[in-house]
Amino acid sequence: MSTETTPLEPAAVLRILIGRLSRRLRRTEAGAQLTPTQLSVLASVVRHGPLGLAELSQLEGINPTMLSRIAAKLNRAGLIARRPDPHDGRAALLFPTTTGRRLQRRIQAERNDVLGQRLQELAASERRRLIDAIPALEALADALRAADP
Repeated sequence: MSTETTPLEPAAVLRILIGRLSRRLRRTEAGAQLTPTQLSVLASVVRHGPLGLAELSQLEGINPTMLSRIAAKLNRAGLIARRPDPHDGRAALLFPTTTGRRLQRRIQAERNDVLGQRLQELAASERRRLIDAIPALEALADALRAADP
């Protein structure tokens, strides 16, 4: 019996670890009133806005009907605003509001603080290994993004 690992074994472990990290970092006091999907939509509008629903639907991988409901809730909460698309009178663009931008910054700051604290608790050698892995993880993220249809 071979003791070598297949490429899928480290991939499965990495996928599970990324999922665990993501779920733990998602929890914030600032964003507690929003679902993970709503938080993701808000982050996309802040990062990429103004966006049309079709573009945002593709970015988020959410069907347009569901996205429309999420956008309406974020709009009612004062986190995003809908404005007519100047190039297409039938469509609307989603913009982040000042409140939405401020909330997104607070969420990011909370997540960065939690991660920074946990990194400091690791041994220096473990911290260095994680820092050294950042370029490879960025390359992997870029490759996955490029592979998206």
